[in-house]
Amino acid sequence: MNNKILCVDDEESILRGFQLNLRKDFELHLASNGVEGLEVFDREGGFALVLSDMRMPQMNGATMLSEIKGRDPEVVTVLLTGHTDFESAMAAVNEGSIFRMLSKPCPPEMLIRVLNDGLAQHDLITSKRILLDQTLRGAVDALAQSLSTAKPLFFGRAQRVRRIANELAETLKIPDAWRVDIASTFSQLAYISIPEALVEDVYHKRELALEVRQMVKQLPDDTQLLIEKIPGLEDVGEILGKLTVQHRFEEDDDTGLRKAASILRVALDFDYYEEQGHDRSLIVQTLKSKKDLYDPEVTDCLSQLLVVAQQQFKLEEIPIRKLDIGMRLAQELRLEDGFLVASCGADVDRQLLRVIRNYVSCYNEIPFPKKVQVTVPVI
Repeated sequence: MNNKILCVDDEESILRGFQLNLRKDFELHLASNGVEGLEVFDREGGFALVLSDMRMPQMNGATMLSEIKGRDPEVVTVLLTGHTDFESAMAAVNEGSIFRMLSKPCPPEMLIRVLNDGLAQHDLITSKRILLDQTLRGAVDALAQSLSTAKPLFFGRAQRVRRIANELAETLKIPDAWRVDIASTFSQLAYISIPEALVEDVYHKRELALEVRQMVKQLPDDTQLLIEKIPGLEDVGEILGKLTVQHRFEEDDDTGLRKAASILRVALDFDYYEEQGHDRSLIVQTLKSKKDLYDPEVTDCLSQLLVVAQQQFKLEEIPIRKLDIGMRLAQELRLEDGFLVASCGADVDRQLLRVIRNYVSCYNEIPFPKKVQVTVPVI
């Protein structure tokens, strides 16, 4: 369990008391005011809990703790307050930024008990994140692999969209970015039910028969049913739900779901237009011009990321036998009879190499073009 604690108080005698009573049980760091507290928090990093006095010069404890929660939503905060500060301190608690509030003076036994409760709460929060980050993502990756074999066109889109959306989320530093990652995959997962004969028409949004249009219209509901079966994905469902309604750009709210949906919409539409053969710079210019539809912060970020990507990858043509993990297809990979095995932009991973190897075994030869175009990282 992480037991790293920052204690902030402008009274030297209280800081000495913290040092005396807490240093044996906790990894303790001290600061004498709110401004210094933020500096120590940023410099040292990795705190599980921050304990602060309410009344301090320059910046009160509630304000400092709110700033800290903005930097790290997982950190647990505890506020010490006197009777004269009770109403303002209680307001901070009710706003949700404070885990516990203690009255001064606080007996050491009670303080230690509350700090241990706070560290247990932090452990619970981080454990939930790890569960989402590892277990849940592993399950989503497994679902995506199923899509890669059954519907390579839509898996290729899911990979490309996921890659772009994750880079946007990371660059923009949005909270709970894992939601964007999982929503990117789920945005294509329901297409696994599309009959094979209709896949390319649906993928390229060609003119469709009425019954096929109704089938495609039902896909968001099918996705929602999938999500409802997985606890903890309620926010992912909301993100995808925002893509199915008439879209108008709205400023983000406290949940971060609007920003997440804006990122996913930009990534999806960029990929669609690029698949139609449009130039990347023209696509970005078009998206940026539609400020009523797309978040300007997201489209500006996309423009910057594409410039960086051009500098990090180069195009090569290599023998099919030399495909290796880490490369990325720059063309569709089809059998000689035209059957699609992997979409343009698909990452070359163990699963794809296994699929290629299986086809070679079945045909007793290489049933693909002898050479294939790929993008590889610039070393």
